[in-house]
Amino acid sequence: MKKKFTLPNMEFTFQIQSKGEETDINWVGEFKYKRPTLGARSRIASLRSRLNGDVETLEQEIEDFNHAAAYLRYTLTDFPQWWEDASFGMDMYDGNIISDIYNKCMTWEAEWQKKIHNPDPEKVADVQDQKPEQDADGEVTG
Repeated sequence: MKKKFTLPNMEFTFQIQSKGEETDINWVGEFKYKRPTLGARSRIASLRSRLNGDVETLEQEIEDFNHAAAYLRYTLTDFPQWWEDASFGMDMYDGNIISDIYNKCMTWEAEWQKKIHNPDPEKVADVQDQKPEQDADGEVTG
């Protein structure tokens, strides 16, 4: 008997309301995060590499910012206009806002990983030699 596993939702919508540590601006908005595909992970690594350059002595704070900025650039699929206007965080002065957004995504990501590695037994269904669904032309649909 085979087991069929359904993956948890790959997207997460959240809101932030945080005061900028440097500007005192109250940043408010709704974001949608989507888990990065292999292609997105490649784009994240490429952007992070470009941001870091060949410099081996970057401050850890800058490396962390570059990682978060690259990650958010390719995982946030919906966001407030101010985020886009600020070049997806790159033109902001308030590092704590980028950290708040990134940390919300990472907290959700950790919960998602926990669901995968400790699945709810009710979400795993028994399947007996189930064939893929096909449409009228014999193409696999599911």
